[in-house]
Amino acid sequence: MDTSMPAINVNDSVTKSKFDNKYGCKESAVDAVRRATDIMLAGKRVVVCGYGDVGKGTAASFRGAGSIVTVTEIDPICALQASMDGFEVKKLENVVSNADIVVTATGNKDIVNQSSFMMMKDKTIVCNIGHFDNEIDMDWLESNFGNRKQQLNLKLILTELIKKKK
Repeated sequence: MDTSMPAINVNDSVTKSKFDNKYGCKESAVDAVRRATDIMLAGKRVVVCGYGDVGKGTAASFRGAGSIVTVTEIDPICALQASMDGFEVKKLENVVSNADIVVTATGNKDIVNQSSFMMMKDKTIVCNIGHFDNEIDMDWLESNFGNRKQQLNLKLILTELIKKKK
């Protein structure tokens, strides 16, 4: 009797990468931010870092909610796709100071770092929808902000970090 079972790597399949990443994020990006923050997204300036499949769905999601979306992207082909899809494409350091919401969707480390945080206005929402949890430099953020206030909101954790008094 053969007891072996076939195993399928779903994460590397075309249906996962091309459909779930793009269309799944299109459904969940705005929903997650709304549930965690309870804010109106229409008119908010949203910066989406990355325009791969996850970034494409995320940018479309916020645009559909009435947000003003700017994309940051270093790959010239993806940047051109974002532009042809109707998004402004800029460098993060040129738009982060006006952003209401910054969403990372790159799969790269420290996309939002100390220099980004220093340029942000008060109450900017920073979140990650990408694959890895190191796109936002949380070590720097947590060591430079105190009075950590955390609330459980449905299945999401929302953390508000308040700048330390000098």
